[in-house]
Amino acid sequence: MFSEKNIPKLIILTPIATVILIAFFTIYFFVKNQYDYFEEESILVEKEYIIKQKELLKKEVDYIVNYIEHHVKRNKTLNNEELKKEILKYTETIRYGKHGYIWIHDTNYYLRAHPFRQESLGSYDIDLKDAMGTLITKQFIDESIKNPNGKFIEYYWQKPAELHFSKKLGFFRLYEKYNWVIGTGLYMDDIQKSIFENKKLLEKRINRYIRLVVIISFLVVLFIGFISFLMSKKITAVFKTYQDNVKKKELLLEDLNKNLELKVQKAIKEEKKKDRAMFHQSRLARMGVMLSMIAHQWRQPLSEVSGILMEMETANKFKKLDDKMIKESIKDSNQLISFMSNTIDDFRNFFKPDKEKVEFHVEDACNEAVTLVSASIKNFGITLKKDIKVSPIIRGYKREFAQVMLNLMSNAKDALVQRDIKEPYIKLCVDYKDDKVIITVEDNAGGIKEAYIPNIFDPYFTTKESLKGTGLGLYMSKMIIEKNMGGELSFENTKQGALFTVVLKV
Repeated sequence: MFSEKNIPKLIILTPIATVILIAFFTIYFFVKNQYDYFEEESILVEKEYIIKQKELLKKEVDYIVNYIEHHVKRNKTLNNEELKKEILKYTETIRYGKHGYIWIHDTNYYLRAHPFRQESLGSYDIDLKDAMGTLITKQFIDESIKNPNGKFIEYYWQKPAELHFSKKLGFFRLYEKYNWVIGTGLYMDDIQKSIFENKKLLEKRINRYIRLVVIISFLVVLFIGFISFLMSKKITAVFKTYQDNVKKKELLLEDLNKNLELKVQKAIKEEKKKDRAMFHQSRLARMGVMLSMIAHQWRQPLSEVSGILMEMETANKFKKLDDKMIKESIKDSNQLISFMSNTIDDFRNFFKPDKEKVEFHVEDACNEAVTLVSASIKNFGITLKKDIKVSPIIRGYKREFAQVMLNLMSNAKDALVQRDIKEPYIKLCVDYKDDKVIITVEDNAGGIKEAYIPNIFDPYFTTKESLKGTGLGLYMSKMIIEKNMGGELSFENTKQGALFTVVLKV
């Protein structure tokens, strides 16, 4: 079969058969992957849609509450009942999305405001039921009293101007001053339309890709067949010249043997050039690591600056922005920017062996880190417990040590926020024992999974989402404490959460 006569045929048929098989399997796996992707994307779209709609509902209700509080504070002309009527009329005019509106009950189960139940305003609404027979007014009010900051509830209700009932997700919040329960909701079946439209678009895209792949595969087969045909004509001539080429190569081999020493020397020179190139690439890689660490260190201060700007924007929106707040915001922002500038200096010197150590108080460095993270901690309702029993002087790198404390407290904050811990706290403790200062950072976020513990100090290892963590924070912290400052950084799980311990010589 593999004789010299059959080689031209093999040259023609083998590439064609190979391309056909590749095209077949490519189309098959492409279609399969597209449909698998569609199933995963449908689930993701539904989850993201629900989350966004919940945020929208909460935002709308919070807006009404802020509106009420704003008018209550600024009211000087209307009496209490007139003000209530004005607010109730305003809420009935609010519309958002396709079917979004606001309604209000009081805690005595009376309907106070509703854009589509005007005939029932002022009536005792406790007997109102949804399509499943649930006393929804009673449920709304009772749950809101138990959860005054807001509660999501599912029930079945009619869309405006429609007869059939649809599943609805509502958000309810208690306004205690007037004993009002403010509610709004969205219809869950709206997402089905979005998913159906996405499915149609995906099917069209898949069909278009399939046609494109088939056409390209067919053209490739023709092209390779044509090339193979041309090559088969030349293959005979190639065989004829094969022996001549072998003889020429033998002569070249003899010449190479004679000049082997010169070629070895040349190869050694080339190898040295490659070594220098690899050394240069290694330096570039280290620079990349340093830049990644800087990005990781800047994420927290940038978030703090963003928070300050958002706070100023909100204060300006409600006409509460004054000179004092502007000065404080500028002061805080300058402090954060100064920290970011210092971070560049720290990382620029990180890999240099001749950095100068200074003497500093442990409490001062800890306070610098607390200052940077305190605004973010307060924003998420996290309690910071400080237990500074002593404040010895240590010799080392103050800003790098402060960055370590910032990393540990930031990681604790992220874990508490991600897991939505009730009554969250972070405890910072400084103690002294056996000529060593012991600094601990502890939280009540539930700790780290046992399977992850051996890897938490490895570079690029992270349990956070890809857009929220680089896996360099703990690695960098361990390098600073153990390599640069001759200390020890360790971790253990407690009953409440995670405990990081830094031990340094006084």
